Amino acid sequence: MRFCAHSVLIFAVAYASSVQDRFQIQHDQVNRYPSVADGARVARTLVNRESLMNVNTIQKLEGIEEVPTSAMEYYADCDLDGNPYWLVIDIGSPARNIARGSLYSFTIRSGDHPIGDNVNAEYPGGIVSSPAGSPRLTLKGDIVNVTESSPEKIARLETCFVERHPDAKWWLPLSQNSPHRSHWVKINVTDVYMIGGFGDRAYIGPVSGEDYHAATIIN
Repeated sequence: MRFCAHSVLIFAVAYASSVQDRFQIQHDQVNRYPSVADGARVARTLVNRESLMNVNTIQKLEGIEEVPTSAMEYYADCDLDGNPYWLVIDIGSPARNIARGSLYSFTIRSGDHPIGDNVNAEYPGGIVSSPAGSPRLTLKGDIVNVTESSPEKIARLETCFVERHPDAKWWLPLSQNSPHRSHWVKINVTDVYMIGGFGDRAYIGPVSGEDYHAATIIN
């Protein structure tokens, strides 16, 4: 029994030392678990680096109860303020569900960008080789139609957005060649739920809108 207890103690000390080393590497501090502020910085950085999101809504199908549904959509953090722009295709199910009064949220994870887009996958606390150990989040907030903004602002937005999504040029709201009607919205983020990776090295939990917007983007 003494040998067993001694072995467990050695393992516990070794594990604690390993965790401490990981925190020192990831956060440049010892004996400190990731804080809300750490999670907020990763959240802001994730939203800025990536450009694809899933829009989560409730769909009403005839003869069937309401069904949760999720669809991939294009976005871009063009103002660098953490409130991204979404190019809404009016005929798409997310737009139609929201128009019918559905609640909605937005999920983004590391790797949510077009093929060929060079995006840094390294985040504090994250593990590049492990999707389960990489950051992802859910955003909640208000969506504001900005399609009628000034021509100068729309021109800047189109330039930024098409740089992230070259094929989006075919669906721009003012494009005469677009096969579908569309409009611009800005997502004003009010709440975030952050999963930074594994809980022994990354922040997991809620991030307020205030903390999110106060955070800086990681270079």
